[in-house]
Amino acid sequence: MNNDTLSRREMLRLMALASATGAIAPQMLAAAEAPATSRTNAPLHVHPQQQLQMGSEQIAILVYPEFTALDALGPHYALAGMMGATVRFVAKTLDLVPCEGASKGGFCVKPHLTFADCPEQLDLLLVPGGLTGTFAAIEDKDTIKFLQSRAAKTKLVGSVCTGSLVLGAAGLLKGRRATSHWQMLDVLKEVGATPVAERVVFDGTDRVTAAGVSAGLDLGLELVRRYRGDFYAKGVQLLGEYDPQPPFPGGGNPRTADKVAVDMLNTMHAPLVERFKQAIAQAKTK
Repeated sequence: MNNDTLSRREMLRLMALASATGAIAPQMLAAAEAPATSRTNAPLHVHPQQQLQMGSEQIAILVYPEFTALDALGPHYALAGMMGATVRFVAKTLDLVPCEGASKGGFCVKPHLTFADCPEQLDLLLVPGGLTGTFAAIEDKDTIKFLQSRAAKTKLVGSVCTGSLVLGAAGLLKGRRATSHWQMLDVLKEVGATPVAERVVFDGTDRVTAAGVSAGLDLGLELVRRYRGDFYAKGVQLLGEYDPQPPFPGGGNPRTADKVAVDMLNTMHAPLVERFKQAIAQAKTK
């Protein structure tokens, strides 16, 4: 990329500056929907020109060995597009953290923060899911202790996919409405949560959970919408060209997917569901 080419992030920043100085055409500003929605679900009577404002959110995304990459990177794309926000990966150490499948050609993430130096007061702490790595995270005392300590002072704690089970193991979803991967919804009952079969579920102002893997993309955009308003979120969605057109419409939802495929996956993953239940039961005894 040469110096004359704008990055997608820089385009958003320029849009924000143009908005602040009144340089954006009235027709473009009029495209923004008002009112926007705040984190408390109360209407924000904000002029569209103010919806591209600078922020200062402190956001941390937990990574642990064998986490599912898209669970973390999906929402990271949208959140990192917020002008002024600081989005960092946090792990037990600063060593490279392998994502799920890294041993077969996947990749690793370099954390920015350790548990010890992660700020105590965050605007958002997000936990991705996975399979074998998530079992280990649920059973890891340091990870659970970290989540419990930061959740006490963090404004919003969230998860993607089976990351909700990690939150649950930390006691952070008791009495809450929550979602997870569709095969793990019943497991949420083991942590005292009420399972909800929706893509993104907010419970109060301090908890949010997303369904399986790709739902993290929806979560990221919804969070941008809540932090910065509809117009800004529309810009992030458009720059990311997020316009899903799957080859099999309805094939990603167990209620509308091919029943043979649903039954096959349920049979294949039945042992995993039981293992998650066992991991949570063991975590309760510690």
